[in-house]
Amino acid sequence: MSRLQEQVNEAMSRIRAAGTDLLDVEVKKAAGGPPKSLPETVSAFANTDGGLLILGIDEKAGFIPVGVDPKPLAVALAGACHDAVEPSIRAEIDIVDVDGVTVAAAFVPALSSAHRPCYVRAQGIERGSYLRGHDGDRHLSTYEIHALFAEHGQPKDDVVPVPDATMGDFDPTLVTRLVERLRRTRGPVFATQDETTILRMVGALTPNPDADQPTLAGMLCLGFYPQQFFPQLNITFVSYPTVDGRPLADGTRFLDNQAVDGPIPLMVEIAEQVLIRNMTRRAVIDGGGREDVLEYPLPAFRELIVNAIMHRDYFALAHGSQIRIEQYPDRLDITSPGGLFGVVNAIVLTHTPITASRNATLCRLLEDIEMPNSTRTVAENRGTGLITVSSELERAGMPPAQITSTLTHFTVEMRRQVIRTTGSRRGTTPSKARGTLTRRQAEVLALLQTRPRSSVELASLLNVTRQAVIKHLNALEAAGRVAPVGSRYAKSVTWKAV
Repeated sequence: MSRLQEQVNEAMSRIRAAGTDLLDVEVKKAAGGPPKSLPETVSAFANTDGGLLILGIDEKAGFIPVGVDPKPLAVALAGACHDAVEPSIRAEIDIVDVDGVTVAAAFVPALSSAHRPCYVRAQGIERGSYLRGHDGDRHLSTYEIHALFAEHGQPKDDVVPVPDATMGDFDPTLVTRLVERLRRTRGPVFATQDETTILRMVGALTPNPDADQPTLAGMLCLGFYPQQFFPQLNITFVSYPTVDGRPLADGTRFLDNQAVDGPIPLMVEIAEQVLIRNMTRRAVIDGGGREDVLEYPLPAFRELIVNAIMHRDYFALAHGSQIRIEQYPDRLDITSPGGLFGVVNAIVLTHTPITASRNATLCRLLEDIEMPNSTRTVAENRGTGLITVSSELERAGMPPAQITSTLTHFTVEMRRQVIRTTGSRRGTTPSKARGTLTRRQAEVLALLQTRPRSSVELASLLNVTRQAVIKHLNALEAAGRVAPVGSRYAKSVTWKAV
């Protein structure tokens, strides 16, 4: 049995079980001849992760072979791969068997990052570049095409000059601290140079000595207020009251909503403060006392914020997209514009130090930019950020971070460190009940962390019955997460998060 026949057998089992085409499998009936969309699907597979294209299968009839002449279809597949797209694709093409009926099939490999995008020649790059979706092909946007071209070399978006900006837009304190550190730690090459020359050497200013114009990296690191020039190159924090982001019954959309502005070191510090404000709980410690505990490890959060700032896409088309921190009752998502850059993947990054910097100058600068009121620098730039995140989450007894990378976005999700309530009884200590809340319990707890509320108010906000809320409150109380304010038997008792 050929390798392609084995792939077709496995693919047919999967699509029949799913009842639809898949990300890496596309079938076409082709009863009237080769479909005109073949080059589009070849482009989509080549620009994504590769895939299998099978001609002679009727999806609407339950993925059965329809009986076609496979030879001209195989020739059409070869033409679509070799002649109809640019660059040409070296696909594996053959006539194979499905349920005793011959069909034509092609395995289209993914192109390397140095050769994408693959596009339909007759349509041109802008209109003829496709990406594979769940069960179909879609046009690449102009920004997505840029993202693919950016993989062909080292982007320079972080060193473009900032129009209308001058050195007067730099914060003198930040500049002085950077220059002093460079002279102290980077050797004699910096010791004898003046301040302006040093800023040119590290890429904070453009190389032209007659201009002394700040670069994007320099403005983000050293500017008084970088958002004067780049309003959306900041961080936003939103806390949603429900796990799916829907408003409460009274129309409340957010429990907290803040834009984080300023130079990078200040944004990192403020983001940490926002985390502490929104995600601190009281926990029982040895000896019966209590201490403040973050729902998420601060070192992991810090690494993710710095990673998002360092590696986001700073191409002009991405300047309208912010770094987003989204808190839900059961998780925390951090999303930055632009997917992974270079020859790396999300799985490898969590356990192997790899440096692949989209913004080489910015990353190098952040090695020496100090945090406010501290000698700690913003970043180490050694490719260990996600490794640190993994170890911190493991140490906290939390599940691994979930990473999603597309051409346009990179998202890391941390699941909340909460308490198991299933099967617990009143009086059970949190240390013996660590685990996962139900969806509704997490929403009740999130609302109580903003201020004490009654069961009637909670029921109204969540659009559920008061009896259901009381059941959730009893479970949360048994887990040590909530407590009544005053007597629990009072008619108007309110509840608070502990």
